[in-house]
Amino acid sequence: MNGKGFQALVAQLGELSVVQREALITALKRRLSLDEAIELIDSRFKAEPCCGHCRSKSVGGWSSQNGLVRYRCKDCAKTFNALTGTPLAQLHRRDAWFDYAKALADGLSLRKAAERCGISLDTSFRWRHRFLAAAKDVKAKTVKGIVEADETFIRTSAKGSKRLVGRAPRKRGTKPKPGLSSDDYTPVLIVRDRHGATLDQVLPDLEGATFKHVLAPVVAHDALLVSDGRAAYGQFADEAGLLHIALNASRGERTYGSYHIQNVNAYISRLKEWLRRFKGVATRYLPSYLGWRRLIEREGENLSASRYLIQALPHAAT
Repeated sequence: MNGKGFQALVAQLGELSVVQREALITALKRRLSLDEAIELIDSRFKAEPCCGHCRSKSVGGWSSQNGLVRYRCKDCAKTFNALTGTPLAQLHRRDAWFDYAKALADGLSLRKAAERCGISLDTSFRWRHRFLAAAKDVKAKTVKGIVEADETFIRTSAKGSKRLVGRAPRKRGTKPKPGLSSDDYTPVLIVRDRHGATLDQVLPDLEGATFKHVLAPVVAHDALLVSDGRAAYGQFADEAGLLHIALNASRGERTYGSYHIQNVNAYISRLKEWLRRFKGVATRYLPSYLGWRRLIEREGENLSASRYLIQALPHAAT
């Protein structure tokens, strides 16, 4: 990892505990293996153990398991170790973690990742969503300046479900109904400013109140909102007192002077092209894949297998 990549990594470790953060930085500097890094975290954690459930520091020793010291909290009476509270907690086969992180970096399917790592398909599924748990929640907290917004539609899927509720199962190879019906497609709102800050949200509907609920907390009060012609954007902008430019593509309106939504549309194009490799994503897990794509966009060339492992830790509370 080069100096720039290392600094970018350290900047994103703020949500780790001090002990975990310092141990990981030391492990990176020493270029330790995963097992050595976890051993270092465990040894540093011993100096100031903190309950992974309630964050109490009133703890006592308990036992040792899988090479990690286990503690018992005197307040909530639960046991924990140095990885409790992170997505890597209770994952077995640590010898395969790095290979699985490499499979994520390579964008392999669940089945191919399982074959590479010598694990079952079910385990591959669980690991993917545990490794991506932190990335799913990392979204832009504020978008400012020129803010572009557009919605895209991803085919609704119950992939992996054993019981379907509300519709008959589709036959393989069938095409979706004409138009973007609520049964066949799930709307996703994408918001992106010219600095690359990105927010996305799976929407239950296309009502104005839903758009306001997503946009109001993140769009800066002095932003210029550029969107397509959907009325919900105009309603939100009017209520928020924002400048708003609406482009009606059906009338051939692609730009208004130097204003456009090509930035967000290009992002949507990259997202949908990337999703094709998975041959359909279950709608219930779509937020995880959206988070995965945001991670790829943020990290760029710095997104290595090591980074996938380390970014899985920010669920640990400070």
